[in-house]
Amino acid sequence: MNSRMEVSMRCKISLLLILILILATSPQAMIVRSANHDMSLPPSSLADAQRLARLEQQIDRLREELRIPALSAAVVKDQQVVWARGFGFADLEKKIPATEHTSYHLASLTKTFASTIVMQLVQEGKVKLDDPVSKYGIALESEGVIRVKHLLSHTSEGNPGEQYRYNGNRFAELDKVIQKATGKSFAELLIANILDPLEMNETAPNVPPVMSTKSPEGVDQSSEAEVKAAMTNLMAGFSTGNADQIERYISPRHNSFRREGGFPTVFTDPAELRGLFRSGFKINPEIRSLEAAVYGDTALTTCIMSVMVAPPGQTSRAEGPWRASYFWHKQGGAWKLVHSHESPLTVAQITEKHRQRFDAVSPKMAEPYALDSKFNAIKSKYPTHFSTSAGLISSVFDMAKYDIAIDKNRFLTKETQQLAFTPMTSTKGEKLPYGLGWFTQDYKGTRLIWHYGYWTCNSSLILKVPERNLTFIAMANTDNLSRPTDLGAGDVTSSPVGLAFLKTFILPEMPEIDWEAPAAQLQERLKQASDKPYAELYKKELLVRARMYSSVGKTGESSRLFKAYGALYSKSLPDDLARKTALAEIVRVADDANHTVEFNLPRAQSVRVFALGEGQGGEIFDYGWIENAETGKVVWQMQARETAHAGGAGKNRKADTVITLPAGRYKLRYKSDDSHSFDRWNALPPDINFWGIALYAVEDRT
Repeated sequence: MNSRMEVSMRCKISLLLILILILATSPQAMIVRSANHDMSLPPSSLADAQRLARLEQQIDRLREELRIPALSAAVVKDQQVVWARGFGFADLEKKIPATEHTSYHLASLTKTFASTIVMQLVQEGKVKLDDPVSKYGIALESEGVIRVKHLLSHTSEGNPGEQYRYNGNRFAELDKVIQKATGKSFAELLIANILDPLEMNETAPNVPPVMSTKSPEGVDQSSEAEVKAAMTNLMAGFSTGNADQIERYISPRHNSFRREGGFPTVFTDPAELRGLFRSGFKINPEIRSLEAAVYGDTALTTCIMSVMVAPPGQTSRAEGPWRASYFWHKQGGAWKLVHSHESPLTVAQITEKHRQRFDAVSPKMAEPYALDSKFNAIKSKYPTHFSTSAGLISSVFDMAKYDIAIDKNRFLTKETQQLAFTPMTSTKGEKLPYGLGWFTQDYKGTRLIWHYGYWTCNSSLILKVPERNLTFIAMANTDNLSRPTDLGAGDVTSSPVGLAFLKTFILPEMPEIDWEAPAAQLQERLKQASDKPYAELYKKELLVRARMYSSVGKTGESSRLFKAYGALYSKSLPDDLARKTALAEIVRVADDANHTVEFNLPRAQSVRVFALGEGQGGEIFDYGWIENAETGKVVWQMQARETAHAGGAGKNRKADTVITLPAGRYKLRYKSDDSHSFDRWNALPPDINFWGIALYAVEDRT
């Protein structure tokens, strides 16, 4: 062996030993190990192992900075899970660690599953993307015909297909499309077509609870048990065909509201029941989630009820489920039913499989947390909703199974899946950020397919890079993984964890920035990099960091970064104003300001008013106006409805108009509230480096 070959061999052996050491000993490079060993694959190179170690450190640091109690994440490469783990605690109080098997609410990641189910129906010819939604009993306000593809792509508002406007409520109307086309609920098809075949045993559709039924403090639990027993025995009378037993538990004077509404009617007639039972009529009720509340001699039981009805000589039929509320009164020492009310469930029907899945998954679910006024994590409550829009519960490990199945075309043909991944083109020919149930984005030539979730106490992200056969999945038990982002607008680089993944695996390496440096030092560092290929990425990361600080109450830190952003990236005044001298101006306005500048007009004159301020929801908070100095009358005022977006945060508002003022003496006024002002931004600054109001003579415009 010559010396060159020997050196080469030694290098290879050294790299292999380093890789083995990293994989075997480093807590920063743990590879997922589970019962499904066929899904696990060690990193294919030392570089991959190092990237995973770096990503792991970054994610845990971001979790701490965002004050997220539990965060789980996974990386899939070449249809294999190469890394997955949990960070923090799924239950802070009990110190239960989060793992890759911890389940979380997915919020809008549910939409990707709905997309798969709907596109399966499209493949089968049961649904057409161009079908008017009215065909499925959907009535929505619109300026044109709303079609299925418009619901799937968030383009149903206004003139359908013209613009993208994310709307989860409208997306949820796809429940009706699925139900009408198949006779089954979204949950049923989801379980049958995706969850069961993939053995996604850590995944379940949410189950809305029956309304909370609790007795006042001090009530003996034995009283609640008595009422529950009365309810159970009453239902047993129906199951066994025992009219005498039923009669023992109902008051002689009782009534019920029909499920379809209307006036009260008799709950049941024992004499009529005896005749039905003798003829062979069978009624088998099933009750779930039975709760009771006792108020002295009055009580309430609530449950979810389903009934199997078998008329003699006919096929059995299932009815329900319903939400049932039964009111009881103690008569002669025994509980008697006096009133009942059954109403249809307003969500997708809950089958036994649905219930069993939820019951199996919910004990493994991370506890829900929110940030209080001091930005500390406190226990809260998850949403109870489930639809095509949101409400699925899963783990990163199960989501990895789903991702792998998508790439293997287990659900859809390659052509149909690519159709879902293709961005919609508006009726104006514009490329939109959303396809059919997925965001789709091109970042510097790299195609990104992704979706995010953002709801009460939960947030999530799935980010696919098809060209690299890479997928990143993250879930959290607060909303702060998604809240300080611009994901709804279609930019996945605004996600802190999404950006960390892209920087680690996809984007070119670049020097790290010390985001905690003083503003002047930070600005100088970013200015030096302005001609580098990664300058735009620094700009994005600056915004990500600023929003992160703002989301956890670090207003000083966020303001420092927003100030740097404004100084570096905001433009100067428009050319036709920058070269002119203002008749009067109030600029660079700070918080809690109330400024006045007087000016005179020797003759009637047209003036251009240019003002930037803060407004949201039809209200204006930082604004300017003009008063007649003699009378105090307001002759012009910045109104929210007459402003335009000034760039940056949506609350940055701009007024740019020409008015005519008579000769006279005037006061230019400007007032600001206690936040978001020049160099004290708590959100993205406006595109123009200006905050205040200025007046210019119209004849001076060039």
